[in-house]
Amino acid sequence: MSYLIYAAILLVVVALFALITARGRVHPFLALVLAAFAFNQGVGWSLSFVVKSFSVGFGQTLAALGIIVVTGALMAEIADGTGATARLQQRARGWRTRSGPLAVLGLIGGMASTPAAAFAVLNPLRRGMGGDSPRSALTLGLALSAGHGLLIPAPTVLASLTILRADWGLAVAVGLPLALIAGAFGALWAKGCASGAPNPLDTTAGIKGASLHASQRGALALLVVSLVLVAMLIVQALGDIASEPFGGGNDRHFILALGSPALLLVTGVGLLLLLSWSWEKGGLSEAGWAGRAVTKVAPLLLILGAAGGLAKVAQDVGMAEMTAEYLIPLAPASGALVLVLPFALAATIKILQGSSLVAAITSAGMMMELAAPLGLGDPMGRVLAALAVSAGAMTVPQINDGLFWLVTRAGRFTPPAALALFSGGALLQGGLILVCLIAVRLVAA
Repeated sequence: MSYLIYAAILLVVVALFALITARGRVHPFLALVLAAFAFNQGVGWSLSFVVKSFSVGFGQTLAALGIIVVTGALMAEIADGTGATARLQQRARGWRTRSGPLAVLGLIGGMASTPAAAFAVLNPLRRGMGGDSPRSALTLGLALSAGHGLLIPAPTVLASLTILRADWGLAVAVGLPLALIAGAFGALWAKGCASGAPNPLDTTAGIKGASLHASQRGALALLVVSLVLVAMLIVQALGDIASEPFGGGNDRHFILALGSPALLLVTGVGLLLLLSWSWEKGGLSEAGWAGRAVTKVAPLLLILGAAGGLAKVAQDVGMAEMTAEYLIPLAPASGALVLVLPFALAATIKILQGSSLVAAITSAGMMMELAAPLGLGDPMGRVLAALAVSAGAMTVPQINDGLFWLVTRAGRFTPPAALALFSGGALLQGGLILVCLIAVRLVAA
C-alpha cells in the first residue's frame, strides 16, 4: 500500500475524530484511543504493533510533559488561592490590550526546549493577564509556535541551522522581525476569532494571606516564578546545541537537567509558595490545593498521553518521511519560490507524525544536498531555507500534538473548534512567514 494512502487514511481518521467529538459526543481520550486503532486497521498493520507503539508513545509523552503540566496546575491553584490571579485580572482590565503582553511572553517562551512545556508553565500567568479567556489561550499558543519556529535557541531552529550550515547571526537578523510579525498576526487572528470574555474565578477555596498585600505579593511571585521556569527551559535548549558552547560532559548534563520535569515541579511550586508566603492548612492533602490541582488536570494528562500514543503509531509506520519525498520533484527549479519546498516538507512531516523537532531534523536533512542545486547555497539562501524548515515544522498542529491539546483545554474549545481556530491560525501564520521569507529572498537576490 502506498504511503500516500497511509497519509490519506490518517487525515480521514482526524476528520472522523472531529466528527465524533463535536458537542461532547465522545470524550477526547476515548476518541484518541479509537483513532489509533482505526488508523492501524486502515493501514493493515498487526494488532501487536499498535498496542506496543501506542503504549510507548503514551508513556514517553507523560514522562516528558505530564509532570510539567501538573506543575502548571499546582501553580494555578496556589495563584487562585493567594488572590494573585484575581489581582492580575483586575490590573489587566486597565490595559489597552491584553494580547500584546501575552504575545511577547509567547515569543519568549517559544525559545524554550518545547513549546508545550512553555505553555504549561505560562498558563497560570495567562489566566491572570488574559482573564482565562479563550482568546488569551489562542494568542499564547500561536505566539509560542511563532517563537519556536523562528528564534534561537529553539531546538527546531538550532537543528535546521546546524544541518544546513547556516549563519546564526544572519538567522537572528531575519528571524526576530519575522517572529514579531507572526506574533502580531496570531494576536489579531485570536482577537477576530475567539472570545475575550474573562472566565470568573472560583474563590471559595482560597488561601488566606498573612496581610492585606497577599494578593499583590502573590501576583508578583507568580510573574517571577513563571519567568524563572521559562528561563530554565530556554537554558535547557542551549544544552542541545551540538557544538556544546557551554562545555560537554557534566556541564552539559547540568544544563539539560535544568529543564527536567521534576526540577521544574520542585522549583515552581516551592518558589511560588516561598515568595507568596501564603499557606492553606492542609494544602498538600487531597482536600487542599494539591488535590484540587491533580483532580482538575487528570483528564488532560490522559488526553496528552493518548495523543502521544497516536503520534507514536504514526511515526512507527514511517509514512511521514516517505510522503514528504513525493514533494521534492514538484519544487521549482530555481528562484525565491523554491523556499516553498523546505516549508512544505517540514509541514507535511509535522502533520503526519506530530513532532516538530523530528520534522525539522528530517526536512533539513532532505534539504542538505538540495540547497545548492536549488539556488539556496549562498549564506542568505541557507538561512532562509533553515527558517522555512523550522517554521514549517510548527505549522498545522493537530490531534497528535501536545501543544494542540494544551491550547484546546485552556481555551475551553471543542476539538473541531480548536482544529479550525488553532490549527487554522497556525496554518495562516506559517503561510505568512513563508511569504515573508520569499519576499526577503527577492529583495536580497
